[in-house]
Amino acid sequence: MKTPTRAPSVASVAIGYIRVSSVEQAQEGVSLDVQKEKLRGYCKVHRIQLIDIKSDEGISGGTIERPGLQAALRCLERGQANTLIVTKLDRLTRSVKDLCALVDRFFSHENYHLLSLCGMINTHTAAGRMMMLNLANYAQFERELVRERTQEAMQHLKAQGVRVGKAPFGYLHSHELDAHGRRLLVKSPAEMEILRHIVSLFGQGHNLSEITRMLNEQGKPSKQGKRWYSRVVGQILEREGYYTPCVHPKIERVCDINVSAARARELNAQGLSLRDIAERLTKERHIPQRAKEWHAATVRSLLRRPVGEVRKSAAEVARELRDGGASLRQIGRALTDQGYTPPRGGRWHPATVMHLLDPM
Repeated sequence: MKTPTRAPSVASVAIGYIRVSSVEQAQEGVSLDVQKEKLRGYCKVHRIQLIDIKSDEGISGGTIERPGLQAALRCLERGQANTLIVTKLDRLTRSVKDLCALVDRFFSHENYHLLSLCGMINTHTAAGRMMMLNLANYAQFERELVRERTQEAMQHLKAQGVRVGKAPFGYLHSHELDAHGRRLLVKSPAEMEILRHIVSLFGQGHNLSEITRMLNEQGKPSKQGKRWYSRVVGQILEREGYYTPCVHPKIERVCDINVSAARARELNAQGLSLRDIAERLTKERHIPQRAKEWHAATVRSLLRRPVGEVRKSAAEVARELRDGGASLRQIGRALTDQGYTPPRGGRWHPATVMHLLDPM
Protein backbone atom coordinates (compact mmCIF):
# COMPACT_ATOMS: atom_id res chain seq x y z
CA MET A 1 0.00 0.00 0.00
CA LYS A 2 1.34 3.37 -0.97
CA THR A 3 1.79 5.80 1.88
CA PRO A 4 -0.01 9.10 1.20
CA THR A 5 2.17 12.15 0.86
CA ARG A 6 2.01 14.42 3.91
CA ALA A 7 0.83 17.96 3.16
CA PRO A 8 3.45 20.55 3.86
CA SER A 9 2.94 22.63 6.98
CA VAL A 10 1.61 26.13 6.38
CA ALA A 11 3.88 27.40 9.14
CA SER A 12 7.01 26.08 7.46
CA VAL A 13 9.12 29.21 8.01
CA ALA A 14 8.77 31.22 11.22
CA ILE A 15 10.31 34.25 12.92
CA GLY A 16 10.30 34.16 16.70
CA TYR A 17 9.67 37.07 19.04
CA ILE A 18 10.36 37.33 22.79
CA ARG A 19 10.03 40.19 25.27
CA VAL A 20 10.52 41.09 28.93
CA SER A 21 9.06 44.25 30.38
CA SER A 22 11.39 45.01 33.29
CA VAL A 23 15.04 46.02 33.22
CA GLU A 24 15.84 43.51 35.97
CA GLN A 25 14.52 40.63 33.89
CA ALA A 26 16.49 41.84 30.89
CA GLN A 27 19.72 42.00 32.91
CA GLU A 28 19.23 38.57 34.46
CA GLY A 29 18.29 37.04 31.13
CA VAL A 30 16.49 34.06 32.68
CA SER A 31 13.07 34.85 31.24
CA LEU A 32 14.53 35.52 27.80
CA ASP A 33 16.42 32.23 27.78
CA VAL A 34 13.30 30.34 28.83
CA GLN A 35 11.28 31.89 26.01
CA LYS A 36 14.00 31.08 23.47
CA GLU A 37 14.14 27.43 24.52
CA LYS A 38 10.35 27.10 24.32
CA LEU A 39 10.27 28.51 20.79
CA ARG A 40 13.16 26.34 19.59
CA GLY A 41 11.67 23.22 21.16
CA TYR A 42 8.24 23.79 19.66
CA CYS A 43 9.62 24.43 16.19
CA LYS A 44 11.83 21.34 16.38
CA VAL A 45 8.94 19.08 17.37
CA HIS A 46 6.59 20.44 14.69
CA ARG A 47 9.30 20.67 12.00
CA ILE A 48 9.04 24.42 11.61
CA GLN A 49 12.04 26.27 10.27
CA LEU A 50 12.90 28.98 12.78
CA ILE A 51 15.07 31.49 10.94
CA ASP A 52 15.67 33.93 13.82
CA ILE A 53 14.38 35.19 17.17
CA LYS A 54 13.90 38.93 17.69
CA SER A 55 13.74 40.33 21.22
CA ASP A 56 12.84 43.48 23.15
CA GLU A 57 14.41 43.81 26.56
CA GLY A 58 12.92 46.01 29.25
CA ILE A 59 10.10 47.39 27.06
CA SER A 60 6.42 47.41 28.01
CA GLY A 61 3.83 45.60 25.95
CA GLY A 62 1.59 48.67 25.93
CA THR A 63 2.93 49.75 22.53
CA ILE A 64 3.87 47.97 19.32
CA GLU A 65 6.54 50.54 18.45
CA ARG A 66 9.34 48.25 19.65
CA PRO A 67 12.56 47.65 17.68
CA GLY A 68 12.49 43.88 18.02
CA LEU A 69 8.83 43.51 17.12
CA GLN A 70 9.12 45.85 14.14
CA ALA A 71 12.13 43.86 12.90
CA ALA A 72 10.11 40.64 13.15
CA LEU A 73 7.19 42.18 11.25
CA ARG A 74 9.56 43.39 8.53
CA CYS A 75 10.71 39.78 8.08
CA LEU A 76 7.09 38.89 7.32
CA GLU A 77 6.67 41.76 4.88
CA ARG A 78 9.87 40.87 3.03
CA GLY A 79 8.75 37.27 2.62
CA GLN A 80 11.57 35.86 4.76
CA ALA A 81 8.98 34.12 6.97
CA ASN A 82 5.25 33.48 6.86
CA THR A 83 4.60 32.96 10.60
CA LEU A 84 5.27 34.95 13.75
CA ILE A 85 5.66 32.71 16.80
CA VAL A 86 5.56 33.81 20.47
CA THR A 87 5.42 31.95 23.78
CA LYS A 88 2.42 33.91 25.08
CA LEU A 89 0.08 36.41 23.50
CA ASP A 90 0.95 39.11 26.06
CA ARG A 91 4.59 38.92 24.89
CA LEU A 92 3.31 40.29 21.58
CA THR A 93 1.02 42.98 23.01
CA ARG A 94 -1.23 43.69 25.96
CA SER A 95 -3.43 46.11 24.05
CA VAL A 96 -6.56 44.91 22.29
CA LYS A 97 -6.39 47.92 19.99
CA ASP A 98 -2.83 47.11 18.91
CA LEU A 99 -3.65 43.43 18.50
CA CYS A 100 -6.62 44.25 16.27
CA ALA A 101 -4.35 46.49 14.20
CA LEU A 102 -1.84 43.65 13.81
CA VAL A 103 -4.59 41.21 12.86
CA ASP A 104 -5.99 43.58 10.24
CA ARG A 105 -2.55 44.26 8.82
CA PHE A 106 -0.99 40.80 8.88
CA PHE A 107 -3.03 37.91 10.29
CA SER A 108 -6.50 38.34 8.77
CA HIS A 109 -5.54 36.56 5.52
CA GLU A 110 -3.54 33.53 4.49
CA ASN A 111 -0.25 35.30 3.76
CA TYR A 112 0.93 35.50 7.36
CA HIS A 113 0.07 33.58 10.51
CA LEU A 114 0.50 33.94 14.26
CA LEU A 115 1.29 31.11 16.65
CA SER A 116 1.21 31.39 20.44
CA LEU A 117 2.47 28.37 22.41
CA CYS A 118 0.49 29.17 25.56
CA GLY A 119 -3.19 28.96 24.64
CA MET A 120 -2.36 27.40 21.26
CA ILE A 121 -3.35 30.48 19.28
CA ASN A 122 -3.33 29.66 15.59
CA THR A 123 -4.66 32.18 13.07
CA HIS A 124 -4.95 29.56 10.36
CA THR A 125 -8.64 29.24 11.30
CA ALA A 126 -11.46 31.65 12.17
CA ALA A 127 -11.84 29.94 15.56
CA GLY A 128 -8.17 30.56 16.29
CA ARG A 129 -8.50 34.24 15.46
CA MET A 130 -11.58 34.53 17.70
CA MET A 131 -9.72 32.82 20.57
CA MET A 132 -6.80 35.20 20.10
CA LEU A 133 -9.01 38.29 20.45
CA ASN A 134 -10.74 36.84 23.53
CA LEU A 135 -7.41 36.22 25.24
CA ALA A 136 -6.28 39.73 24.30
CA ASN A 137 -9.36 41.15 26.04
CA TYR A 138 -8.48 39.25 29.21
CA ALA A 139 -4.85 40.39 28.95
CA GLN A 140 -5.87 44.03 28.71
CA PHE A 141 -8.30 43.60 31.61
CA GLU A 142 -5.52 42.13 33.75
CA ARG A 143 -3.18 44.96 32.77
CA GLU A 144 -5.72 47.60 33.80
CA LEU A 145 -6.29 45.84 37.14
CA VAL A 146 -2.55 45.84 37.83
CA ARG A 147 -2.36 49.54 36.94
CA GLU A 148 -5.23 50.39 39.33
CA ARG A 149 -3.65 48.43 42.18
CA THR A 150 -0.29 50.07 41.54
CA GLN A 151 -1.81 53.57 41.54
CA GLU A 152 -3.66 52.87 44.79
CA ALA A 153 -0.48 51.62 46.43
CA MET A 154 1.49 54.66 45.22
CA GLN A 155 -1.15 57.06 46.54
CA HIS A 156 -1.11 55.27 49.90
CA LEU A 157 2.69 55.56 50.14
CA LYS A 158 2.62 59.24 49.15
CA ALA A 159 -0.01 59.92 51.82
CA GLN A 160 2.40 58.42 54.37
CA GLY A 161 5.21 60.70 53.18
CA VAL A 162 7.16 57.89 51.52
CA ARG A 163 9.18 58.85 48.44
CA VAL A 164 8.21 56.69 45.46
CA GLY A 165 9.71 56.27 42.02
CA LYS A 166 13.33 56.59 40.95
CA ALA A 167 16.00 57.94 43.25
CA PRO A 168 16.48 61.73 42.81
CA PHE A 169 19.69 63.09 41.34
CA GLY A 170 22.46 62.85 43.91
CA TYR A 171 21.12 59.69 45.56
CA LEU A 172 20.93 55.96 44.94
CA HIS A 173 18.82 53.12 46.28
CA SER A 174 20.93 50.99 48.61
CA HIS A 175 20.44 47.31 49.42
CA GLU A 176 19.65 48.20 53.03
CA LEU A 177 15.97 48.15 53.99
CA ASP A 178 13.99 50.23 56.44
CA ALA A 179 11.46 48.93 58.96
CA HIS A 180 8.85 48.61 56.19
CA GLY A 181 11.10 46.65 53.82
CA ARG A 182 11.84 49.55 51.46
CA ARG A 183 15.33 50.30 50.18
CA LEU A 184 17.03 53.29 51.75
CA LEU A 185 18.43 56.26 49.86
CA VAL A 186 22.16 56.91 50.08
CA LYS A 187 24.23 59.71 48.57
CA SER A 188 26.05 59.11 45.31
CA PRO A 189 29.52 60.73 45.54
CA ALA A 190 29.78 61.34 41.78
CA GLU A 191 26.31 62.84 41.47
CA MET A 192 26.71 64.93 44.63
CA GLU A 193 29.84 66.49 43.13
CA ILE A 194 27.87 67.51 40.03
CA LEU A 195 25.03 68.77 42.22
CA ARG A 196 27.42 71.02 44.16
CA HIS A 197 28.80 72.26 40.83
CA ILE A 198 25.27 73.18 39.70
CA VAL A 199 24.60 75.04 42.95
CA SER A 200 27.94 76.86 42.60
CA LEU A 201 27.15 77.99 39.04
CA PHE A 202 23.72 79.20 40.12
CA GLY A 203 25.27 81.12 43.01
CA GLN A 204 27.62 82.85 40.57
CA GLY A 205 24.59 84.32 38.78
CA HIS A 206 24.23 81.94 35.83
CA ASN A 207 20.67 81.24 34.73
CA LEU A 208 19.25 77.78 34.00
CA SER A 209 20.02 77.90 30.27
CA GLU A 210 23.64 78.86 30.86
CA ILE A 211 24.09 76.15 33.51
CA THR A 212 22.56 73.58 31.16
CA ARG A 213 24.85 74.58 28.31
CA MET A 214 27.97 74.45 30.51
CA LEU A 215 27.06 71.02 31.91
CA ASN A 216 26.66 69.63 28.39
CA GLU A 217 29.88 71.25 27.18
CA GLN A 218 31.79 69.86 30.19
CA GLY A 219 30.39 66.37 29.58
CA LYS A 220 28.80 66.08 33.02
CA PRO A 221 26.49 63.04 32.97
CA SER A 222 22.84 63.35 33.94
CA LYS A 223 20.90 60.72 35.88
CA GLN A 224 20.30 58.70 32.71
CA GLY A 225 23.70 59.56 31.24
CA LYS A 226 22.15 61.78 28.55
CA ARG A 227 21.99 65.52 27.85
CA TRP A 228 21.00 68.08 30.43
CA TYR A 229 17.87 70.22 30.06
CA SER A 230 16.90 73.46 31.77
CA ARG A 231 13.79 71.89 33.26
CA VAL A 232 15.83 69.17 35.01
CA VAL A 233 18.37 71.69 36.33
CA GLY A 234 15.53 73.84 37.67
CA GLN A 235 13.95 70.85 39.41
CA ILE A 236 17.24 69.96 41.11
CA LEU A 237 17.81 73.54 42.32
CA GLU A 238 14.19 73.80 43.48
CA ARG A 239 14.47 70.54 45.43
CA GLU A 240 17.64 71.76 47.14
CA GLY A 241 15.95 75.06 48.06
CA TYR A 242 18.01 77.39 45.85
CA TYR A 243 15.46 78.19 43.16
CA THR A 244 11.78 79.11 43.05
CA PRO A 245 10.13 78.86 39.64
CA CYS A 246 8.30 81.95 38.44
CA VAL A 247 4.57 81.36 38.13
CA HIS A 248 2.91 83.82 35.79
CA PRO A 249 -0.65 84.74 36.73
CA LYS A 250 -3.28 83.54 34.30
CA ILE A 251 -5.00 86.39 32.46
CA GLU A 252 -8.63 85.71 31.66
CA ARG A 253 -9.83 86.46 28.17
CA VAL A 254 -12.30 89.29 27.63
CA CYS A 255 -14.95 88.37 25.06
CA ASP A 256 -17.41 91.25 25.65
CA ILE A 257 -17.18 93.81 22.86
CA ASN A 258 -18.60 96.55 25.11
CA VAL A 259 -15.89 95.96 27.73
CA SER A 260 -13.24 96.09 25.00
CA ALA A 261 -14.73 99.35 23.66
CA ALA A 262 -14.66 100.93 27.13
CA ARG A 263 -11.02 99.88 27.59
CA ALA A 264 -10.13 101.29 24.15
CA ARG A 265 -11.69 104.66 25.08
CA GLU A 266 -9.63 104.71 28.31
CA LEU A 267 -6.42 104.14 26.37
CA ASN A 268 -7.42 106.69 23.74
CA ALA A 269 -7.96 109.27 26.48
CA GLN A 270 -4.36 108.62 27.63
CA GLY A 271 -3.10 109.73 24.22
CA LEU A 272 -2.18 106.30 22.83
CA SER A 273 -2.24 105.80 19.07
CA LEU A 274 -4.53 103.30 17.38
CA ARG A 275 -1.62 100.89 16.90
CA ASP A 276 -0.61 101.15 20.59
CA ILE A 277 -4.22 100.59 21.69
CA ALA A 278 -4.38 97.50 19.49
CA GLU A 279 -1.20 96.10 21.07
CA ARG A 280 -2.51 96.77 24.59
CA LEU A 281 -5.89 95.14 23.91
CA THR A 282 -4.20 92.06 22.45
CA LYS A 283 -1.81 91.85 25.40
CA GLU A 284 -4.68 92.16 27.87
CA ARG A 285 -6.45 89.24 26.15
CA HIS A 286 -9.38 91.18 24.68
CA ILE A 287 -10.77 88.92 21.97
CA PRO A 288 -11.71 90.71 18.70
CA GLN A 289 -14.42 89.51 16.36
CA ARG A 290 -13.30 87.30 13.45
CA ALA A 291 -9.60 87.85 14.19
CA LYS A 292 -6.82 86.69 16.49
CA GLU A 293 -5.49 90.12 17.43
CA TRP A 294 -6.43 93.79 17.27
CA HIS A 295 -5.31 96.16 14.53
CA ALA A 296 -5.58 99.91 14.03
CA ALA A 297 -8.63 99.54 11.74
CA THR A 298 -10.54 97.36 14.22
CA VAL A 299 -9.67 99.71 17.08
CA ARG A 300 -11.02 102.65 15.02
CA SER A 301 -14.37 100.87 14.57
CA LEU A 302 -14.32 99.99 18.26
CA LEU A 303 -13.97 103.63 19.26
CA ARG A 304 -16.93 104.55 17.03
CA ARG A 305 -19.32 102.36 19.00
CA PRO A 306 -22.00 104.38 20.86
CA VAL A 307 -21.19 104.96 24.51
CA GLY A 308 -23.54 103.25 26.94
CA GLU A 309 -25.20 101.17 24.25
CA VAL A 310 -27.49 98.62 25.86
CA ARG A 311 -27.79 95.42 23.94
CA LYS A 312 -29.62 92.20 24.51
CA SER A 313 -27.58 89.28 25.66
CA ALA A 314 -26.52 86.64 23.15
CA ALA A 315 -28.88 84.16 24.82
CA GLU A 316 -31.84 86.52 24.45
CA VAL A 317 -31.10 87.10 20.77
CA ALA A 318 -30.66 83.36 20.20
CA ARG A 319 -33.98 82.54 21.86
CA GLU A 320 -35.81 85.15 19.78
CA LEU A 321 -34.31 83.75 16.58
CA ARG A 322 -35.13 80.20 17.68
CA ASP A 323 -38.74 81.15 18.34
CA GLY A 324 -38.84 82.63 14.83
CA GLY A 325 -37.89 79.24 13.36
CA ALA A 326 -34.20 79.87 12.64
CA SER A 327 -31.83 76.89 12.63
CA LEU A 328 -28.80 76.62 14.92
CA ARG A 329 -26.46 77.44 12.05
CA GLN A 330 -28.55 80.50 11.06
CA ILE A 331 -28.57 81.68 14.69
CA GLY A 332 -24.77 81.36 14.80
CA ARG A 333 -24.35 83.48 11.68
CA ALA A 334 -26.76 86.11 13.03
CA LEU A 335 -24.92 86.33 16.34
CA THR A 336 -21.62 86.79 14.53
CA ASP A 337 -23.08 89.51 12.26
CA GLN A 338 -24.41 91.36 15.31
CA GLY A 339 -21.02 91.32 17.03
CA TYR A 340 -21.61 88.61 19.62
CA THR A 341 -18.67 86.37 20.49
CA PRO A 342 -18.80 82.90 22.14
CA PRO A 343 -17.65 82.80 25.80
CA ARG A 344 -14.40 81.10 24.81
CA GLY A 345 -13.83 83.14 21.67
CA GLY A 346 -13.67 81.87 18.12
CA ARG A 347 -16.75 81.35 15.97
CA TRP A 348 -20.29 80.24 16.68
CA HIS A 349 -21.06 76.61 15.91
CA PRO A 350 -24.33 74.66 16.29
CA ALA A 351 -22.98 73.04 19.49
CA THR A 352 -22.15 76.40 21.12
CA VAL A 353 -25.53 77.82 20.06
CA MET A 354 -27.28 74.78 21.57
CA HIS A 355 -25.39 75.28 24.83
CA LEU A 356 -26.38 78.95 24.78
CA LEU A 357 -30.08 78.04 24.38
CA ASP A 358 -29.96 75.29 26.98
CA PRO A 359 -27.00 75.86 29.39
CA MET A 360 -28.05 72.91 31.56
